[in-house]
Amino acid sequence: MPRFRIISIALHLLVSVWALFVLAPVVWMVLAGFRTRADIFTQPLGLPKSLGFDAFVRAWNTGIAGFILNSVLVTVASVGLIVAVSSVAAYVLARSDHPALKWIYVLIVASFAVPAQSVLVPLYQIISGAGLLNSLFAIVLPYAAYGIPFTTVLFYAFFLEFPRELEEAARLDGCNRLQVITRVVLPLSGSAMASAAIFQAVFVWNEFLLALLLLTDKRIKTLPLGMLNLRGQFSADWPAIMAGVTMVTLPMLILFVLAQRYFVRSLAGLGK
Repeated sequence: MPRFRIISIALHLLVSVWALFVLAPVVWMVLAGFRTRADIFTQPLGLPKSLGFDAFVRAWNTGIAGFILNSVLVTVASVGLIVAVSSVAAYVLARSDHPALKWIYVLIVASFAVPAQSVLVPLYQIISGAGLLNSLFAIVLPYAAYGIPFTTVLFYAFFLEFPRELEEAARLDGCNRLQVITRVVLPLSGSAMASAAIFQAVFVWNEFLLALLLLTDKRIKTLPLGMLNLRGQFSADWPAIMAGVTMVTLPMLILFVLAQRYFVRSLAGLGK
């Protein structure tokens, strides 16, 4: 028992040190929003002299409200499309014994080996040819295309562990295959859906490269692009940038806190 207690204490210390290492930049970011530009460079590790919100006001006046609305619309549409398509596709792949569908699953897994940067030029040509540049659909569709393979694999692992007895009971009650999915499987897959939604929402919310390539109209820009407005040609308002990044981070932090139990439950199920 003493040996296991020592190992437990050592593991807790290791996790605590790692948590402090991860949280240190976040804490510095929040505190930098309350400091002046001179203090950030002369005393980078110092504490703010006052809790003024001038930097937050400057960041908000760049039009963050509109960028937040665009990011919310893009995130909700992309995540909703990803979860809807991936859940049905993963259920079919997990329940079917057809050899062709097994190869389709292999191709989905193999798609992870294709870097997103390698398809930027053809993607731009496709979006431009379809007349979708500078519209929310210009990034919603690529985000969905990138997110569906990973989410399908996530749901596939979950559905392999899903009790088939519940599906058979629903079939005996007169439900067809679609009703089994919509009335039994999906309502009982809240943990997997929450986990997938968190993963994809964080990716879509923070994605920068595709948005920079496909969105040039200020009215359509998302939050990561909106933060560029705080950067000048020869200098940058670092307190306002840190304040803006803090405001950008809060929605995803709140989402994770609200859905944390489902997220942890889903990861525990994937480890079986």
